Amino acid sequence: MFQKKEKPNFFDLLTAQAKCTVEGVELLCQYCKAPDEALGDRVKEAEKRGDHTRSNLVAEINRSFITPIDREDIFRLSGTIDDVMDYAWYTVKELRIYHIGPDQAIVEMADLLLEMAQFLYQSVHCLEKQAAQCAENAIQVKKLENKLNARFHQAMSELFDQEDIRMILKYREVYAHFNHASDKGDHAADILMDILVKR
Repeated sequence: MFQKKEKPNFFDLLTAQAKCTVEGVELLCQYCKAPDEALGDRVKEAEKRGDHTRSNLVAEINRSFITPIDREDIFRLSGTIDDVMDYAWYTVKELRIYHIGPDQAIVEMADLLLEMAQFLYQSVHCLEKQAAQCAENAIQVKKLENKLNARFHQAMSELFDQEDIRMILKYREVYAHFNHASDKGDHAADILMDILVKR
């Protein structure tokens, strides 16, 4: 009864959450290439797992008197990782709501988002003990944000060359999720760089 409770490893919790995001975006990519309802449901399941991991992390922050890095930075980083996963799910959700299929632009943006999620995972994984590698991976995340942003604007330009206003409005909403997701990934990279500077 007098045993000390094992201290939470916030680096492991963040890494687990980032892994959930990679898994969810991988499923999104599969869904975009072969829109199967079961795959779409698995994206939602990954989003729920990410939410659960984040909830555990926040609970541990609130219970801990001392954290290895600034508790606000842990909270913000976890939030941005969660946002990337949320937008992956929103993409599937709205494709279903609008009864439209993934087009080539969506497939390409999903692939870029997966690359970003993978580098974000690697950056978080290296945060505790490999600062240089963490920074290098964070820089790759920021480069991919630029690539995804450029593909988003290209897709929007191509979209507005069409004449069906209803389809334009539907696809515009879905495209926007990739733009928002890339912004969140970029923000996560900035937080990681801030943490490295403070350590």
